[in-house]
Amino acid sequence: MRRPLLAAVLVAVTVPLGATPGAAAVAEPVPLGTPLSDVNLIGGAVATTPDGVPTVYGVTNGEPARLTAADARTGEILLTTPLPGASSSYSVITLDGGDVYVSANSNGHLYRLPWGAGDVEDLGQVAPGQTFAWDITEGPDGRVYGVTYPGARLYAYDPDTGDYQDYGAVAADTQQGRTIASYGGRLYVGTMTRAHLVEVDPVTGDQREIALPPASDPDNDLTSVFDVNVAGDRLYVRIGTDIKYAPLYEYDPATGAWGASLDTVAGLELPAPGPDGELYVMRTNTLTAWDPAAGAVTPTSLRYEGRVYNYRGAGWVDLGDPDWPGLTLTGFFWRGELWRYNPQTGRGEVVQTAVPGEPIEIVSLEAATGGVWAGGFLGGFAHVDTATGASRFNRFSQTEYLYDDGDSVWVGAYPDARGYRYDPDAAFNDPDYAPGPPGTPVNPVKLWDFKQHTANPQDRVFALLPLDDVVLAATGPKGSTFGGSVAVSDRATGETRFLDDLSPDRALTSLAASADGATVYAGTWVYGGTGSPEPVQPEGTVLAFDPVSGDVAWQVSPVAGAPSYVATTVDAAGRLWTLAGSALLELDPATGATLRTVQLGDPLPPGRKTWPHQAGIVEAVPGADAVYVSAGARLYRVYGATGAAEDLGAFAYSSFTVLDDGDLAMASGPELFRWTPTAADATPPAVEAGVGHVDGDWRPYLDLTADDGAGLGVHEVAYRLDGGPWSTYTEPVRLRPGRHLVEVRAADRAGNVASVTERLVARPAFGR
Repeated sequence: MRRPLLAAVLVAVTVPLGATPGAAAVAEPVPLGTPLSDVNLIGGAVATTPDGVPTVYGVTNGEPARLTAADARTGEILLTTPLPGASSSYSVITLDGGDVYVSANSNGHLYRLPWGAGDVEDLGQVAPGQTFAWDITEGPDGRVYGVTYPGARLYAYDPDTGDYQDYGAVAADTQQGRTIASYGGRLYVGTMTRAHLVEVDPVTGDQREIALPPASDPDNDLTSVFDVNVAGDRLYVRIGTDIKYAPLYEYDPATGAWGASLDTVAGLELPAPGPDGELYVMRTNTLTAWDPAAGAVTPTSLRYEGRVYNYRGAGWVDLGDPDWPGLTLTGFFWRGELWRYNPQTGRGEVVQTAVPGEPIEIVSLEAATGGVWAGGFLGGFAHVDTATGASRFNRFSQTEYLYDDGDSVWVGAYPDARGYRYDPDAAFNDPDYAPGPPGTPVNPVKLWDFKQHTANPQDRVFALLPLDDVVLAATGPKGSTFGGSVAVSDRATGETRFLDDLSPDRALTSLAASADGATVYAGTWVYGGTGSPEPVQPEGTVLAFDPVSGDVAWQVSPVAGAPSYVATTVDAAGRLWTLAGSALLELDPATGATLRTVQLGDPLPPGRKTWPHQAGIVEAVPGADAVYVSAGARLYRVYGATGAAEDLGAFAYSSFTVLDDGDLAMASGPELFRWTPTAADATPPAVEAGVGHVDGDWRPYLDLTADDGAGLGVHEVAYRLDGGPWSTYTEPVRLRPGRHLVEVRAADRAGNVASVTERLVARPAFGR
């Protein structure tokens, strides 16, 4: 007789389901180009080259970052060359012989442009495990000194030998060695969250902590030393809680005394003092002359509008032009504009240059009508037509989350966890980043800014969720602090309130809501802001709360010791999913109890990420009772009815979203791709019912066979005899001789169900 091939399938459904090999994707991802590109220049320097050319150097962020040199007299681009493997730089210095050094992120390398060369030399990683090589300076011995993240390390590079020296960490309670200066045979290092100013003897490595001025609020967890600069015989140290602008304090290394201070100074560097000993700083969008001794603060004629107005590299040069007599102060602004100011004439100007824009890393994706929205690292967002690759770029802030509700696009921006509402059908006009023509309404409109919510400082928007009357934002903390918040913004009025400490010392990573919007579900993780120490909580949580009152209905940690729960999602069937490492969990929406665990590949070691989507994404599969899940650098399709997981292969993309037509938009660095996955299994198994016999046994048996063909396999077969109860079929069932009505249901692992009803005659077979 025929025997059903069910044994292996039954074993698979009686143990925790893992990923099953699926058919390899036939379609190749289709490149859609690099939709985000702009000039975002941070590190800079000014020097007169050995052949007498006054030159402004700057590094633009990109993949890769690029070093550009411009003639300060004309703005002409003299050189532009990539920094292979680097994405940005915060520091550029020039040495007397004309060599240029650049410290870079996020590979932690140091580069050199030898005088007269057209390409940089990669000098390697500055210290093991260091991904951000922050500020650099020339030391008293001619070596290049720098500081790092995540180890807050001090290092030296010897140009003569090519050797590095690692001095170790300059502080034990921070990961951020941010800034460095050299004066009087000593090095002065500043750190971020927590703030330290450390004097180091480069010969012996001995360190001495310098107490910060009381006015700088040194005990505040968010206080940082952003910049240390030498001007004349003084150090000028920028200390505060906002890297864009903070107070500048004068320090006398000879006496160890703090002197004058000036508020709201924008970094990143200071030039040498002017002809009358004055210091030139950017303050409230204006180049300002400050005399620390007299306390005089004098605005100049040079202004630069916008949220970001700090200059990038500044120095004194002779332009050789009678209209610019003597020495002129010059540098770059962050969009590649060259600026000049002459103290003799009082003339100032900002000149557009041809500093090339660079592709921007995509950090957020959101499906949109006819395409996808893409948000960028340190700059802007764009709408991309996924059929043609055509894009419309908007110059803006770092865009960490986007949500398109069909009417408005909700934008989450870094820093200060700001929230905006954008009308994609209206002209873009943002006074901070991309001002439109006079009279143009502001678009996008800012709804909230955590800079004003000082009770719980937040920096990042991890999730946005529009409901009927409000929009919710889940946020992550600033600096070395822990704990998240939820911004609740009224759609009609824009009034925003904040729900703090829903899960103490944890940041909320993701948001989902019940069908009626009365309950919101969130995942959390234990990690703090950039540079924070070890987490204070042992494990993350998933919680349900009322978005009006903030009352928490339940809060659970389903996987013991799991530090993070990301991608919390409610599917079309009302199932609540969350992801802990490579474990996809279905939770009871009413209680938080774990209903199912689907293990996707091997368990993953815990690891801190900048954004939750880097740890995993869960999105619904259009037209199927299934979700896509990225975990452990693989992509899976998990079927809701059964929990069966189809392994779609290695996934070397930082993010994805599901488009309206079922394709996936995927990001890799600055590049965007469209991919058509293999179709979800929608074909039910074939079922046959019959009567069989076993050799040597005269009695008849019910014989059921289910075949799922090219599908994922049979999940379960159930039968009912003569209107009786339903039973699971595992092996042939002995029948009473006679006529029988048999009803059969067979479900495959994708949840497809086939039903068969047969009238069978069970006849004995004597003599067998």
